[in-house]
Amino acid sequence: MKIRMLVLLFSWSLYGCNIALAVNPRYEVLEQWPLPDALAESSGLYCDQQGKTFSINDSGNPSVIYQIDTKGIISAKYPLKIKNRDWEALTGDEHYFYVGDIGNNNGQRKDLSIYKISKKDLGQGEIFSLNVSYVGNQPGLNATLNHDFDAEALLAVNDHLVLFSKSWKTDLLKVYLLDKFQLKQHVKPYVTVSNLPGIITGAAYDPVTKQYILVGYPSKRVGFGDPFMVILSDEFTLLEHFQLTGFGQVEAVCQQASGEIWFTQEGSIFSSAKLVKIRLQN
Repeated sequence: MKIRMLVLLFSWSLYGCNIALAVNPRYEVLEQWPLPDALAESSGLYCDQQGKTFSINDSGNPSVIYQIDTKGIISAKYPLKIKNRDWEALTGDEHYFYVGDIGNNNGQRKDLSIYKISKKDLGQGEIFSLNVSYVGNQPGLNATLNHDFDAEALLAVNDHLVLFSKSWKTDLLKVYLLDKFQLKQHVKPYVTVSNLPGIITGAAYDPVTKQYILVGYPSKRVGFGDPFMVILSDEFTLLEHFQLTGFGQVEAVCQQASGEIWFTQEGSIFSSAKLVKIRLQN
């Protein structure tokens, strides 16, 4: 019992410290910080170019955008007068946040909502709802956790919103390009990416290397097995993928202007909620 307690105390000391821990030759872990209970189900993460970081929770939680500091502590809350049916992604551009109410694990949704929220007077300003449906989606024929019409990753890149599928059935990543201004869209894949190790749950974009950085976990072993990171080219060609060794249910990722990659691990019976910072190694 004493040995177990010492192990737990040692683990906790590493959990919140600033020591750089080598986990995998491909990346270096810089910091890990516990997330507060209010963000125990962090499902979206957005880093803006001014160094501010924001997160949201998924279904069953309040409709709030949270601003967090460098240690994962909530520094501001922005309640929104919209429904959180299944918020799974948060991104933004110069003028707007985009909240992706796009979760569809059971496959029964016909339409998805992407909320376009003015950054000016956040919580009090304009909110637009982009209605999105998939070409070929037949909700009556979809089986829970065994279809390709789910999504948890959304990015604002240049003139488009880029939506990445969470393809439970095939593990084939379908990439959709959405119009930022069209209020109703019926979309088909722009490209399909194969040879991934599972399903995609979050996405970031590196404007310097012009590469997409995706995270996910094995689709056939939910809650088990290491999550992973995927690097795609600007044209969505698969460049590489590698495990995020020792982590749990990674749901969201963003890249800071400094080049650091931050991701959040959702709290579950298998792992605690935390903010992790890494730097990719050449």
